[in-house]
This record gives sequence, C-alpha cells and structure tokens, in this order.
Amino acid sequence: MGISFQKKEQIMLSAKRSKIAAASLVLALVFSGCAQKTETDITDVTDTESVLTSVTQESLEIVETVPEFVPFEFNPHAYSSILEACYSQEYRDSFFNLCDALQEGKTEFECSSEAVYKWCLDPVTLNQLYPVAVMQISASEEGYADGIGHFSYKQPVEDYLARQDEFCQDVTDIMNSYVRSDYSDFEKCLALYDYIDSNYTYDHDGEIGKTPDGSGYLCYKLKKGICCDFGAWYAYLLMECGVDAIEVQNWGTPESLGYHAWTYVVIDGKGYHIDATWGLKSEYYTDNIVMDYFMMTDDDRAESGYLAEDLQVPLLPYFYAKDCPDYTFTASDTKYRLPYGSTCESYDPDLNIIYYVRGVNGPADEEFKYE
Repeated sequence: MGISFQKKEQIMLSAKRSKIAAASLVLALVFSGCAQKTETDITDVTDTESVLTSVTQESLEIVETVPEFVPFEFNPHAYSSILEACYSQEYRDSFFNLCDALQEGKTEFECSSEAVYKWCLDPVTLNQLYPVAVMQISASEEGYADGIGHFSYKQPVEDYLARQDEFCQDVTDIMNSYVRSDYSDFEKCLALYDYIDSNYTYDHDGEIGKTPDGSGYLCYKLKKGICCDFGAWYAYLLMECGVDAIEVQNWGTPESLGYHAWTYVVIDGKGYHIDATWGLKSEYYTDNIVMDYFMMTDDDRAESGYLAEDLQVPLLPYFYAKDCPDYTFTASDTKYRLPYGSTCESYDPDLNIIYYVRGVNGPADEEFKYE
C-alpha cells in the first residue's frame, strides 16, 4: 500500500541520518584524541588521519545520497485555477483577505463588493475552501461597507483560534506523511486518494448530519462522511498541495444510484474524475487501493449513470457545468487508467510504477508505468 512505502522511505531516511550522526560522533572523538596526542605518537597520529579521511569521505558520500525534500507548510490560500477561470480576481483576493483575517482572529477584511462579501461568507465557499471556519463565523450587523467586510465568531475568538491551529497542524501533518514535495500532480492525487480510502469510513449512521458543525470540518475530524463530504475534503487537500481540484455532483439517470458527488481534478490541462467514496477500502474489506474509480473519464462516469452534460459544480456561480462559459469540464484522457478490476498493492514514485493485481483471480504483481 502507498503508506507502507512512505513509512519505508522515512525509515531508510532516518537510518541514513543516523549514520551521519554516527560519523559526526567519530569525527568528534578523533579530534579530541588528536588534541591529547604527544609529539612522539607519530604512528597513532598517522592512523588517526587515515581514519579521519575514511570517515570524512564516507560521511560526504552519505550526505549526497540523502534526498532533500522541502516539507509542506499550511497554505491558508487554497484555491484552484478552475475558480480563477469562472470568478474575477476580486473574489479570490477578497477571500484570501478573509482567510488572513481568520488566521489572526480579526473580525473584518478588505472586500471588493457586497456580492463578493456574501460569497466569501457563504457556507458552501467556506466548507470547500476553508473548512475550519464553516459554521463558526457569520455576517455581523455592520455587514459590508466602504470596502470592508465585517463578520463575527460564534464562539470566543480564542476557542476558534485553538480549533484553527489544530486544523492547520493536522492538515500539514497529513500532507507531509503522505505526499512529497517533489511528487507530480498525478502522484499527489494517488497518495491522497490512498490516504482518504485507507483511513476514512462511510457515514452510514448519518453522524455528520446530526452535529452542528461544517461537514467539511467534521469529515476531517471524524474521518467519516458521505459522497459530498469526501468530494470536497479530497479536493481541499489537493488544493493545499497545489493541484487543481473541485467537488462536482450529479443527480444521475434513472439507471444510476441517485445523487452522487466526487472530485474533478486537472493535470497538465486535462480533466479527470476521482471518486474517493466508491474507493473506500472499508466498503470492500481490502488492503489494496481500489483503482476503478481513480482518474476516470466521462465515459467511465456515464457507465455508472452520471452523464457529463448533467454535471453540477456547487462552488461555481453557474452551478451546471454546461452553463459555464469560461471553463469546459471534460475528461477524456486515459493515460492514467489501469485495467478494470485492478487494485493497487503499492506504488513507487521514484520509479514511476504502480504495482497492481487484476480481479480476484487475475494476474498478480503487474506493473503500470506512468510518466
């Protein structure tokens, strides 16, 4: 599984660092020993220099083999170019101002207009772009005036800030545990798909709906949800990593299972559907990653009764994707599609290989190589 590979990498990296520390200790002891030598200890000094040269060379070689990855930091400005294509820059900038205000516990932010102000505070916007704040703030009596948007907290501000700090740290930990900064966008999608499907369960009891909190936040906190929760939360984590993603939904045809939601992602200018809900390992009682619902095309979605022309995008002003004049939601590329019925046993981002099996009785230990 993907996480086992991640842990293995961390163990190997830790071992290499231990070797470096050991080498540094030897160097310290060698220098200490040299300081205590007398002028008559020629043989010992020569031996020491030999050891010093050997240790120094080994240490340099080890340092060169340790990969340097810049850790992720929490980004309060999670956003997607999909939104930029459909909203003016004033929407993005004003929302970023709101996020910055929330980071500091303030109650006002610079905002371009009253329409933008309402969009920034809309629960749908917050749930998908800054889930820790949904249901925690609301428009205040001052509302919008003279380029400033005013809001209030529904709890003491210090309680909100503590909640926010925990959220920011947890999101950062998730990214640094499952994703490397040198991953391609495809690998980020795979790693976080593995994270969701390995650690979350379907909310069969409707617990999230019974709690007066934002569903995006509760999905993260309770590690459970339904389709719209997973679709939005997965998209949010991808945006945190710099991947273009957004939650989409569809009421389906009479042959479908009814209303359903998932995530639409864009990699290298091409769209793909990823359905983390239908890939949950807990629903399949498997340790492998279910790949049938990963990097799907429009035709793949249509086979399950969800037609591309009926796609809806709650976060966009047009709602129906077909009515969006500035962005075309299509998914036709198959370069990342594994054979139907495949499950991923593990993946190696350094070699660009997914190791998978096909079906219950199909070939085992097959390799899928990607660019």
